[in-house]
Amino acid sequence: MRSFPETIIEIYDEEQIYNVLAVCEFKPKNVVYIGTRKLKNKRIKNNIISCLRSLGLTTKCFFYSTDMLSINSVISELENILSIFGECAIDLTGGNEVALVAVGMLAKERGIPLFRYDRYAQMYRNIYECEAAADVVSEPKFNINAVLALAGGAMKSHGHVSVDGLDKDTSDDIFRTWTIYKKYHRVWSRTVSYLQQISKDLEGEQLHIDASAVIYGGDRISGADKAVMNELCESGLIRNYKNDGKRISFDYKNPLIRSCLCDIGVCLELYVYAAAISAGVYDDVQISVVIDWDGDLNARINTINEIDVMLTRGAVPVFISCKSGSVNTTTLNEIKTLTTQFGGVLARPVLVTMANVRTADKHLLQRAVDMGIDIIDRNDLLHERLSKRLYALSKL
Repeated sequence: MRSFPETIIEIYDEEQIYNVLAVCEFKPKNVVYIGTRKLKNKRIKNNIISCLRSLGLTTKCFFYSTDMLSINSVISELENILSIFGECAIDLTGGNEVALVAVGMLAKERGIPLFRYDRYAQMYRNIYECEAAADVVSEPKFNINAVLALAGGAMKSHGHVSVDGLDKDTSDDIFRTWTIYKKYHRVWSRTVSYLQQISKDLEGEQLHIDASAVIYGGDRISGADKAVMNELCESGLIRNYKNDGKRISFDYKNPLIRSCLCDIGVCLELYVYAAAISAGVYDDVQISVVIDWDGDLNARINTINEIDVMLTRGAVPVFISCKSGSVNTTTLNEIKTLTTQFGGVLARPVLVTMANVRTADKHLLQRAVDMGIDIIDRNDLLHERLSKRLYALSKL
């Protein structure tokens, strides 16, 4: 079998993922992009280069522009490229019909190898004289930084939940908290509201609580459910727990557990994050991803958004919005907009919610279906279907 040429020619495609797939698979010395005047745009060039560098690839990138609606112009530019780079293979995965016709004509005349990615079979096909690409199974591994870079963005930081990786102890704590949450989900919000109030003055690493067992706020009375608190203590999530009916005292195990027990939304996000990591099937999983829209992290003024959880499986990025309470069309619009902006054609928008959407809000469910948004709701979560659903929707 012939070895793969050192240079791949890519017909630039508006769907950026198709501009880098072959480079990720065959890791050529050079990749040459041919397209319209868009390829003179420095930002478009930088997006592709930043993506490849995020994946650890050192392939040199070259960009040529011409009239892509003229067969003669495309052929002329391709001949120029071939005179500079010598032996090349051309990827037919992207590009318009005129460009593909021009490539076909030139390939037949000059014996240029042609190949194409079959996304449904997840393998490459030998289109013409390119045996090195024949039936090559492709399992690209994209990280979140590469996905965002390809769309011109960048991961600025972790947001309101700052977790960078999970050790076993932390993961176990998150699952213990979730188990108690599920068991007492009907009274959980009252307990969390109480814990939030008595913990609001804690700063940094402070973990000790000593407060009244009942708090009066206007006409509302808040207190911790004794059964919930006892289970939190038995699970080691809080320590030195005392409750004489008048005062309550304890220590949170650590700042992360403090955040988890004082915010229902954080608890749900951490559970989704830990479940995705423990599944062991994703190439990258990040929580509370702060996205900088233009990728310039040093700019004085930036447009940013936060995604609760992101994961990648192969070339498929999944954008997840976690909502512990009621959801509406605004929630759907937010996750759809960010997925479209930064994920491309293969991306999946997902809403994970403790609301009972499938049986209680048929209109919102239909809206989500129409927008291509997958919903994982309360019944899925309570019956441990989260991991199965995430795995299924992350397939090509």
